[in-house]
Amino acid sequence: MIDISNVFRLGTTHTLSATTSSGATATSAFGAQTQTVMVTTTAACFVAFDPDRPATTSSTYIAAGTPYLIRVQGEGSMCSAITGAGTASVYITELTR
Repeated sequence: MIDISNVFRLGTTHTLSATTSSGATATSAFGAQTQTVMVTTTAACFVAFDPDRPATTSSTYIAAGTPYLIRVQGEGSMCSAITGAGTASVYITELTR
């Protein structure tokens, strides 16, 4: 039997251009049904999901080229990103069940 408990519907994809000073740049708010997001990035960066606390280099580290599934609080949540050096494209896809 196939376990489909980890199967999601793809929703809106947000794209951030992360730089060493972009922590305050954030996506628009996630949809009310969004409880999980998939984050991938083209270069190592740091992400945060609190609209009141932008990403810093002390935030959650995301390695390049690896998709991460992250649980979020739903409506009102958003993602911000910053790099330690250089630039990165950060792709945040909202997922629902």
